[in-house]
Amino acid sequence: MAGKTNSSITNVAALANVSIATVSRVLSGKRDKDDDIARRVRAAAEQLNYSVNYAASALRSDVTNAIGLVIPSATDSFSAQLLDEIEYASDANEQQLMIGIGNDQTTQIDRIESLASRHVDGLIVVPAVNADLTDTLDHYAGTMPIVQIGGHQQSFRTSMVSIDENAAMELIMRHLTERGAHAVAYMASKEISFESAELFTMFHTQVRSYRLTTHTDWNQFGERTVQRGYDCSMRLFAKDNRPDALVCADDAVAFGAMVALHTLGLRVPEDVRIVGFDDSPLAATTMPTLTSVQPPFEQIVAESLRLISTGNSTPAHVSLLPQLVIRESTGYGER
Repeated sequence: MAGKTNSSITNVAALANVSIATVSRVLSGKRDKDDDIARRVRAAAEQLNYSVNYAASALRSDVTNAIGLVIPSATDSFSAQLLDEIEYASDANEQQLMIGIGNDQTTQIDRIESLASRHVDGLIVVPAVNADLTDTLDHYAGTMPIVQIGGHQQSFRTSMVSIDENAAMELIMRHLTERGAHAVAYMASKEISFESAELFTMFHTQVRSYRLTTHTDWNQFGERTVQRGYDCSMRLFAKDNRPDALVCADDAVAFGAMVALHTLGLRVPEDVRIVGFDDSPLAATTMPTLTSVQPPFEQIVAESLRLISTGNSTPAHVSLLPQLVIRESTGYGER
């Protein structure tokens, strides 16, 4: 019995005729398929009297087969869709995904430190608004590969995957111009952060480039909520001097705007064309359906995992192009 007790995960993998990673995922519960592979692994582990000790494994090896993810929220559209894609990709790669959630600087630093203490093989971080993680990312960049997603780059010792938001604004303005828009308003995110200010600048640059009209009092910062979109639109579109197009920093804001326009007796897209951002599941279910900017989540995750796999010696910056998903809110099918 002593010999069986000392059996390793390698022995289990050999007996079950699978990879070590597959054994790890089956016995940890991360692989939820109850198929022949899972049954062989469990039978081999029982025969060899093997049980998993991940803490000991982490101490014995430089590889834990685990990826850490820190996000501001599990419910906002971008983080939720990113989480779904990373969970799918890590499962396909037979990696464990460890998640830390924090919507402020202090909490995110705590989550990064906690994941680092668990010896994850790499870390993906989506910084919270106005969170300065520079010192923390610099500190851990020497011990593991770190990839930041979105925002302005906080540490030049880490890799970066970003969305080309200038291209996103250009896509939006070109499309609105093609759909006959002349005057456009922008409902930006709440915090006047570096990211919000940069997008605000891009908006004005593209408005000038396409010779559209806007006014200072049309363009405001605010919450990324349905209520904000409704309240702001009720004030904005009750005026005689109003835009015929609206760009929203979030699909929820756009939906609130659509409800307000309906209340005011204005039609979408005939009177006002609306574009959202992040292409959440909400966009396909509104009436009319919502045109929205779709981040390339599959590419974001694939590049993040690729950069982690290359190690922490050569940080890189990858900028990806988004897609504008055209639906009824801007006149689907019009030319």
